[in-house]
Amino acid sequence: MITVEQKEQIRRWYYLEEKSIRQIARETGWQRSTIRKVLDDDFAPEYQRAESSAALVLGPVKAGLRSPSTII
Repeated sequence: MITVEQKEQIRRWYYLEEKSIRQIARETGWQRSTIRKVLDDDFAPEYQRAESSAALVLGPVKAGLRSPSTII
């Protein structure tokens, strides 16, 4: 798997140093299709949590707490 730093390096070689996809493939050993995928990917990967975590510490007492707006 290619890391974010490696993807950025590929983009630098292609856009700034104007190396061809074939040349980058020869120098790195990655396939040309992989390099094309990196160049087509516009966005950095975003972290998405699969599930929300349970409130282990505050969960049992959460119902007994008052909201700050009700304090006089």
